[in-house]
Amino acid sequence: MSEAPRRRSNAPLWVASAGLAIALLGPVLCNGAPIAARVDGSWHFPALNELVGAKAPQPLGTTWSAWSRQPGPDDFVLRTPWPVDALATDLDRVREGPSWQHPLGTDDTGRDVLARMVRGARTTLGTSLLGVAAAALLGCAVGAAAGLRGGLLDKFALRLVEVFSCFPALVLLLAIGACFGDARGGVVVAFALAMWPSFARVVRGELLSLREREWYLTAKDLGVGGVRRFTGHVWPQLRGQVAVVAAFCTASAVVAESTLSFLGIGPGVQAASWGAVLAQGKADAHLWAWHLWAVPGLAIAGVVWCCHALAERLRPSEE
Repeated sequence: MSEAPRRRSNAPLWVASAGLAIALLGPVLCNGAPIAARVDGSWHFPALNELVGAKAPQPLGTTWSAWSRQPGPDDFVLRTPWPVDALATDLDRVREGPSWQHPLGTDDTGRDVLARMVRGARTTLGTSLLGVAAAALLGCAVGAAAGLRGGLLDKFALRLVEVFSCFPALVLLLAIGACFGDARGGVVVAFALAMWPSFARVVRGELLSLREREWYLTAKDLGVGGVRRFTGHVWPQLRGQVAVVAAFCTASAVVAESTLSFLGIGPGVQAASWGAVLAQGKADAHLWAWHLWAVPGLAIAGVVWCCHALAERLRPSEE
């Protein structure tokens, strides 16, 4: 009797979806500013504005965080689920451990660690995902061109892949980070340059096999264009492998971005980042502020585990 196929768990998909939601919706999940507010008859949406990169005008003579705690009798306020400002300091509660008021404790200036982790997810995960997406687009384009065309173009693509593969990813990230500073765009470019060869190798290798299949040759003989052959016939055979590579690259990108922020180079220097929180934990380890290194360390390890489990979940079946 043949062995029944093993059922794959959907837990990695749910965890990945939750992490992506936190990264995308951080400003409306955790923010001292309200989601919606009516002040003197005028409506404002400061948290939503921050979500899309805009900046709402502050109430006259105060801040949204302070106003939302004591609105006027005729005003209306809709606060976020965790209405805490990630940058608000409280010198009376420095390096406190987890409590009801601060479930993940506070840092060396009294800032809420839970708020910093939620807001830092957008920096750590968002930057990593953008970099992997750019690498996937570039790598798939180069791999598809090399695999479909062959000849001189294939040889040139192989040499290009070999050149970029010679540089360790972290060294390349440090070099580009030194040039671009803490700009998020520079880190995204660095991720794309470091990871696109992984996608190009997979796409090219699969195409060398797929372009000899009967269905591909039939489509070519019928006059189907190269782009249409790739998008309509080849891509459905490739997307599983590309998804697996993307999952592994995302795990590497999260570790790399956290490393850069930990070293004071990445975008986490100016914005909240898990690597920046981890750097504070390292600086305060001798003071037994265990939550400052345990919380971001577990978050980074959890994302890496989730990416690897997701890669296993997305791996094409061998049936």
